[in-house]
Amino acid sequence: MAKESRHMPKIIQLVDSLSMGGTERMSVNIANYLLDFGVESGLIITRESGGLEQYLKSSVKKRLFSKKGKLDLITFYRIVVLLRTEAPDVLHAHQTSIFWAVLLKFFLPRTKLIWHDHFGMSEKIDQYPRKEMNLLIGSIDVIITVNEKIKSYWQNRFPSMRDKVYYIENFSGNISEELTRKKKDQFRIINIANFRKQKDQLTLLRALVGLKEKIGDFKAYFLGEYVEIDWKEKIQSEIIRLGLEEQVQIVGPVNNVAPYIEMAHIGILSSESEGLPVALLEYGMGALPTIATDVGQCGDVLGHGQFGELVPAKSPEKLHQAILKICADYPQAALQGQQFKKHVEVNYGYLNFFNKYLPIALPELKREKISSIPV
Repeated sequence: MAKESRHMPKIIQLVDSLSMGGTERMSVNIANYLLDFGVESGLIITRESGGLEQYLKSSVKKRLFSKKGKLDLITFYRIVVLLRTEAPDVLHAHQTSIFWAVLLKFFLPRTKLIWHDHFGMSEKIDQYPRKEMNLLIGSIDVIITVNEKIKSYWQNRFPSMRDKVYYIENFSGNISEELTRKKKDQFRIINIANFRKQKDQLTLLRALVGLKEKIGDFKAYFLGEYVEIDWKEKIQSEIIRLGLEEQVQIVGPVNNVAPYIEMAHIGILSSESEGLPVALLEYGMGALPTIATDVGQCGDVLGHGQFGELVPAKSPEKLHQAILKICADYPQAALQGQQFKKHVEVNYGYLNFFNKYLPIALPELKREKISSIPV
């Protein structure tokens, strides 16, 4: 259908998979909310599905492919045919999907190409130059980043793109209704982070040593995809070495984190580097007392300590002390969790995202339609 005869603008996203990661969560969140703003929503999954597929609304036009590699020309051709038929106004590519997206744009000259950079190692971004972007940048119309540091990096590296690089905060869907959290016989800690070195679960494990003698019985649950198997094995070995077999459970990937957030007393992120972790927003939406390392945008999300505890990266001692602080006055921590929820709803809710995103992606979309959507 020609664009002139369409009344509803269309955005199609491109993502590698629907595994339980932050990038994938954002692609699903965006896809699910676009129709609320009068935008037709499509999602192309190029390689494989995953646990997040079940959370896609039926109104989202989903297409799943099984890309075998970068040179899978058959799959590439099928996606070209699909996109030429759909004729989206915007092709929104997440992270590494930008490689194919740039090639696809040659067949879609009237489509705006947005690259959503979810790079999580923002503290070390200069060590990962991603030189291939020198070749791709000329075909990209807009870059969206998940924190200010990444935004500044691309603006400085490609001055011609300075006015086309935007930082827009990630957002999370609702987790639960109002909860009244109280300390019970067993204190429960959760860590939602894929198993890879960047997420530094080792620091959290070491912070748990000696905790039982101070707070009583506790259980820590580690949730996430096994992205780096050797890192997962290192975590398992460290649990045994530290004698934490009774206190730590590796849950692994789960399709729904909400039940774990609802039953937990503390949510912890011990990453050595971050962008803007969706898991932190999920802790907030669940009104969960939270501790995070002061990396990436974690400080902003936690109001620089107003809505949760911030500790330095790679400091088991500081993390241990932060856990003790929350346990010592849990009613106050639970109240802070409720304040965290309100902070996330206002500053990292879907309205905040789309009020910034839609004028960039679809400037012709009427502003009043964006602002009139109810919270």
